[in-house]
Amino acid sequence: MQGRQIIMRVLAGVGIAIVIGYSYFVIEDFVRGPRILITTPETGFATTTPYVTIAGRAVHANSLFLNDAAISFDLQGNFRESLLLAEGYNIMRIKAEDRYKRTVEKTIEITLLKTSTTTPSVATTTQPITNI
Repeated sequence: MQGRQIIMRVLAGVGIAIVIGYSYFVIEDFVRGPRILITTPETGFATTTPYVTIAGRAVHANSLFLNDAAISFDLQGNFRESLLLAEGYNIMRIKAEDRYKRTVEKTIEITLLKTSTTTPSVATTTQPITNI
């Protein structure tokens, strides 16, 4: 009888471990909440190019917004969006929302530097061109 009691206790312990492990797996999304990992560009970035590509990954998110406009992401959460910057200081806000309606927001600050506005000189000639 002693052997049966040991086997029953081991099976009960394994069953409890399975229930606890599965419970953690199910509530992990709720415990951690959504996260945003931005790979490019870094905040504080300065550029002379008016187009910038924002790329990163959303974790545990069901919807993703860039400046309050919905953007798409793949099954792994990767996203990539191109924007046209205004001259000077630009602020982009990326917001992720999970299925429990919890949100997280990241802000990227980018400066578009003013480029030189001088017109290039064009060579002109006053002599007629002749065919050779």
